[in-house]
Amino acid sequence: MAVTVQMQCTSAVTEIYQDAFVGSSLENGTTMITFDLRKHDLQQELGPHATLCWRKEAYHVDVHELSTFHNPIISRFILVQGSSLDGQNQRISFTPEIKGVSTSQHMSKSVIRLACSLAVVCGVSLRHSALIFFTLFLIPIPKSSIKRWIDDMGSHVPAPEEMLRHLLAIAPTES
Repeated sequence: MAVTVQMQCTSAVTEIYQDAFVGSSLENGTTMITFDLRKHDLQQELGPHATLCWRKEAYHVDVHELSTFHNPIISRFILVQGSSLDGQNQRISFTPEIKGVSTSQHMSKSVIRLACSLAVVCGVSLRHSALIFFTLFLIPIPKSSIKRWIDDMGSHVPAPEEMLRHLLAIAPTES
């Protein structure tokens, strides 16, 4: 006898896209949370007088989420490229942006931050970080991706002299 258990789970992504939430399902041992961004309130983002038009070809982006369940979680975002007319009747093309998600890496920002923290702050090697993510969170991440993410995050860190100048401005040293 099969037993179905329903539960409500929330994340930063489900909070942001409540209006676009379609539903969730269990597919091949993976929890799929589906969002249709065509339902998201883009009128607010594009302006009250914008006229929205959608192209017919929809596509989806699957994004791995951190999961403490016994199965992985993937958020599926259904997207369509669209256009709108501005006040001067100029056509503006757009694709709905997915906040908190990297569509190029197919990971949530929390996954990327945790992977970098494990490798840098905790001193765990890239191989061990990838193993931890696969074992604990059921997310397959190659070492090269973690290395790219660390390099990208590190490129925004100020130089040591600039950090020291900033810290001294906050709390000057006493002689």
